[in-house]
Amino acid sequence: MTRRRLGLGIDTGGTYTDAAVVDMSDLTVLAKAKSPTTYHDLSIGVMGAIDGILEQKTYDLEDIAFVGLSTTLATNSILTGKGGKVGHIGIGWTPQPNFSSGADMDAYVKGGHGVWAQQQEPLDIEAVMEAIERMKGEVDSFVVSAHFSVYNPVHERDVAELIKKMSGLPVVLGHQLSSELGVPQRSVTAVLNARLLPVISEFLEGVERSLTERGVTATILVFKGDGTLMNLNMARERPVETILSGPAASLMGGKMLCNEQNCIVVDIGGTSTDIAYLDDGFPRISKEGASVGNWRTRVKAIDIWTVGLGGDSHVISDQRGMFKIGPERVIPLAIAASSHPFIKEKMVTTSETNYYLHVERDTSKLTSREKEIYDFVKANPMCTLNEIRMGAPEVYNYRNIVNRIKERGFLQMTGLTPTDFMHVQGTFDRFDTEAARLGVEFMANWGHMSKEDYMNAFQKEMITRVGEEVMRKVILDEVGEVSENGGFNYLLRATVNGNNGSSITARTKLDRPLVGIGAPTHIYMPPLEDRMEVKVIIPRDHDVGNAVGAVCSQISETISVQVYPDKDNRFFVLTPFGPPRTFTHISSALESARRQAEEWVRRRAYEAGAENIRVRSDTYENTYYGGFLVEGEQTAWIDVVARATGEPRVQPRKNSSL
Repeated sequence: MTRRRLGLGIDTGGTYTDAAVVDMSDLTVLAKAKSPTTYHDLSIGVMGAIDGILEQKTYDLEDIAFVGLSTTLATNSILTGKGGKVGHIGIGWTPQPNFSSGADMDAYVKGGHGVWAQQQEPLDIEAVMEAIERMKGEVDSFVVSAHFSVYNPVHERDVAELIKKMSGLPVVLGHQLSSELGVPQRSVTAVLNARLLPVISEFLEGVERSLTERGVTATILVFKGDGTLMNLNMARERPVETILSGPAASLMGGKMLCNEQNCIVVDIGGTSTDIAYLDDGFPRISKEGASVGNWRTRVKAIDIWTVGLGGDSHVISDQRGMFKIGPERVIPLAIAASSHPFIKEKMVTTSETNYYLHVERDTSKLTSREKEIYDFVKANPMCTLNEIRMGAPEVYNYRNIVNRIKERGFLQMTGLTPTDFMHVQGTFDRFDTEAARLGVEFMANWGHMSKEDYMNAFQKEMITRVGEEVMRKVILDEVGEVSENGGFNYLLRATVNGNNGSSITARTKLDRPLVGIGAPTHIYMPPLEDRMEVKVIIPRDHDVGNAVGAVCSQISETISVQVYPDKDNRFFVLTPFGPPRTFTHISSALESARRQAEEWVRRRAYEAGAENIRVRSDTYENTYYGGFLVEGEQTAWIDVVARATGEPRVQPRKNSSL
């Protein structure tokens, strides 16, 4: 009997971890499940979603050919500063005064290469050895980043050999993660990658072990931020490439579920709304590299617009019926009451919607006053701000301290959210509807509005906000920037008919459809069809579109090699994986560059877990006009860009218990 080829997709979102079993022949979703994302240990939420899938008997476990995993672990770890300690050795460059590599220890030594891949100064071996000796007992891994190592990596490799010989610790080299220029950004990328090594390794081992215990021995692939896949070995080596893998999975899920090659995918989740373009079936890639928090990296990732607008966004309104939705994320009242039922009685007696809970964390770095407030909240869950004031009378600036430790992740706050409105509307009923109703009625009474008018006003505003953010993404992509000017924002809202009583009527017409992914999209996106004169597509199984996307992609590797001419009619081929080569004819140089690039991406794609590999290379000439005693356009350099793409290689993992 011919077995079906199924994929198990898993995505850890900001609020929920989704899982879906997909028939890869026709992209039918055979089973799906959700589980709350567990930030203190993401694998718990992952296993909760998988267990929900395994309970459904709509498929045979043996038919699962591979598992696709999209995770927020890298992004969350970077934002919260988690991970191993890193020692960074920079070669041949001096950082700007305000630059931070993100490493725990830094050293800068002489050496490095120039723009022609020539050695600009001999490597200072003594200084390197002194730096290794000083750091090796203090760090868990090393990063080496040399000036122009993407053109000549020999100094990075020499230092790596010394580190392994003197310490035996893992080493990450800047040129291995990016072929783009910019040694500061390459250094940050490599440091973040090194810091993530133990974090991602522990997570993947836990997922792999748990899957095996449940009888799933299929190949595990990890989703990258550029919308492609890699195997476990490469994910352990290059965890930084999983930055923004969640939004990338949503984008690919939207593409596969609606079969649209040119569209704008809008993913409304619990924490945020992510908006991205698809052109001819491919996501637009950020030219500058992914940014996480204050870190600008050289990681290839989709060009995405993210805004704090989701099911768990804090909804605040004034007595004029004006709403502010997000960007702060809170615990919806409906969810809070599911685990703390007494909150409903407390809401009636206190007329409050904001209550505080502690988050179990290491508090050794809290000040004495911060610790006092934290301990009070821990002993008195679901307390109000006034109760905190009464319980910590010596802390006079309690409001500021509560906000500060809440922003740092030590406290959580409840509040009215879109999730609560959906419960009251009857479009979502997973949690405590009564608590949501109390919150809506309280805020409606405070604003001197009926419950129905209040809910209608919120619904209109939420639809407006989604449309507004779509237009921001459109303008950003076509103009390059978005103004924060009040007049501009007023006109922007007019394009989605969001200004009540305005004398301005504006009509828009987008050149491609909007595709909605995420549980709330069927509520908030269809009205945009009339408002924005655009086709809105809400595909089947849109609520787990991100999990579908996690298995519906390919493995791909890309590299850029440069060919530079000089004034003596020589041509240099510069690569990040070998010494420079010199040719006397441009055709020979281009052929060598193409061959090296294609061989490299083919090998890397195979190592990442690909089969049926296809390779393509293109050349891009970069010119300048004129020069001293020269007329017309001249060639500055030529980029040879090679890309290898293949299907995931299905190879069941070995079960050590068998």
